[in-house]
Amino acid sequence: AEDPGFPAPTGDPSVLPAGAKLDRVFDGGCRLTEGVATSPDGMVYFSDITFTAVCKDPSGKYAQAGNIWKYDPKTKETTIFRSPSGMSNGMKFDADGNLIIAEGADFGGRMLLKTDMKTGKSYILAGLYKGEPFNALNDLAIDLKGRIYFTDPRYLGWEPMNQPVQAVYRVDPDVSVHCVVPVEYPNGLALSAD
Repeated sequence: AEDPGFPAPTGDPSVLPAGAKLDRVFDGGCRLTEGVATSPDGMVYFSDITFTAVCKDPSGKYAQAGNIWKYDPKTKETTIFRSPSGMSNGMKFDADGNLIIAEGADFGGRMLLKTDMKTGKSYILAGLYKGEPFNALNDLAIDLKGRIYFTDPRYLGWEPMNQPVQAVYRVDPDVSVHCVVPVEYPNGLALSAD
């Protein structure tokens, strides 16, 4: 029987291999999953954005603080990788296998973070631009030169918008930060091969 939560696929069937089926691999979040990234060892990481106004602990007293989950495709188990997550959103693995995380607002870190997956230590790649916090990092992409592009809109959060514009930024390997283009409500990023 078909799962009512997953409608039957429509469109071009050649996109999927013959016999492919849709599986639900996670159903334990609060509101919004984002930032799926696959590590070099095959583990799948994703953000669980827990909007503080509605996502509470079982007692109903405390707001949840965002999570990064880790899914193991071999065991089919999903476990917490980091909580609180800094309200992580977009995530990617760099060429060295480090997890790069865009942290948003609503009690989040509002910064670009690198986690060394070998040691577990995290490092701030970009937390300020011209001496002020970012608005709310959303998504990121990494080019072949190791430069990290990220979007900085504001969709939610109570914090002041410290940057005068919403924009796409770039962090170079020397960790200098550059405003690439101001754009209203920038979201996902994709880079061309060139």
